[in-house]
Amino acid sequence: MYPFIDIYILKIPVYGLLTALGYAAAIWYCLKLRAKAGLTKEQVLDIIFYLILGAVLGGKLFYIIFYWQDFAAAQWLDKIRYGFVFLGGFTGALAAGVYMLRKMKLPPLKTADFFMPAVPLGHAIGKIGCFMAGCCYGKEAHNHFLAVKFTNPQSLVPQHLHGVGLYPVQLIEALASFLLFLALYALSARRHKAGMITAAYMIGFGLLRFAAEFFRGEEEIYILGITQNQIAALTVAAAGVLLYLWRAKTREQAR
Repeated sequence: MYPFIDIYILKIPVYGLLTALGYAAAIWYCLKLRAKAGLTKEQVLDIIFYLILGAVLGGKLFYIIFYWQDFAAAQWLDKIRYGFVFLGGFTGALAAGVYMLRKMKLPPLKTADFFMPAVPLGHAIGKIGCFMAGCCYGKEAHNHFLAVKFTNPQSLVPQHLHGVGLYPVQLIEALASFLLFLALYALSARRHKAGMITAAYMIGFGLLRFAAEFFRGEEEIYILGITQNQIAALTVAAAGVLLYLWRAKTREQAR
């Protein structure tokens, strides 16, 4: 597709630009509704800063761990610049979030519920950038009506797949993430126990990512017939189910 935007002497990576727009949309959402959670502007921005820092570090670290063999290639700098494992980002953001909520002495589940819809919103926009760069490309789709072809020489899709019809798995994930955002936003507007929105996100994301992996084309490490990313996705979904069941049994009144 179009990995870069050339403006005179500037060469702007579209992936990075849309990732930044995704973060901006998530921040806008949180600032717009912060009064609902009883948070100040400063608290929201501080928490978001550490969430983003944790997400970036976690996503890059997991990418290096999962795809360490790729760094022997000549283009390792491009790989680390574009490479990102969302599950690692989620883990890093979770760790940073727990740290900040304890530091600020905020109710963890209630506060997490407030921030959670912003995650798939930012993810949806970032995935469009992923598509533009040719990252996380799909399997060969042959003559399927959804097939897309990457021909730009700067695309991250391997050269032997240029001009070959591939599933637009990035756009499918972007649409699914946006629908998940709408669902979480609708749920958050209704009475619910603290932690239920977080549980819904974990279940929704885990199942969506598990399904999307069947259409992804990168080489993966398979365990028991499924990829390591699918195992991680199911782990997140299972943790979400456990959180939901735990909160459902509590006597706390829905708010």
